[in-house]
Amino acid sequence: MPSTEAPQELEQAYEAGLRRYLDGDPLGEVLADFEALARLHPRDPRLVLSLSWLYTLEGHKEPALRYAKLARTSAQGRFNQVLAMLTFGEKGVRDRFEEALHSAHPDEIQDAIDNLNDALARKGGQYPAATKMLDWLQHRHH
Repeated sequence: MPSTEAPQELEQAYEAGLRRYLDGDPLGEVLADFEALARLHPRDPRLVLSLSWLYTLEGHKEPALRYAKLARTSAQGRFNQVLAMLTFGEKGVRDRFEEALHSAHPDEIQDAIDNLNDALARKGGQYPAATKMLDWLQHRHH
């Protein structure tokens, strides 16, 4: 019979990392925790999504774009990809934004808005890519 301990350990570790992020712990430390978890569970979509977000916020272009592409299986992943592309000056952002917007439910759009506001707060209000994306979302969402 397979052990249920591993999924419980993953769940607890993921929740602990999420709590650290929400508590405002340094992003680099939270990123290291999620990266360690992803080495053990490389296909967990929550970890891929978290890593796309954290690498983008930390300004690490290659891993941010790689994880953002992998995270596109969810609405938040598609929005993360748009933010990563905007952050790093990639082409095709508008098409990806439209795709994310049209595939998302209103509550997923609100989640993206909340996440972008969080990113702005973490960057002291100075995150041009997040500001631009927020403007696009708020203009299209209302």
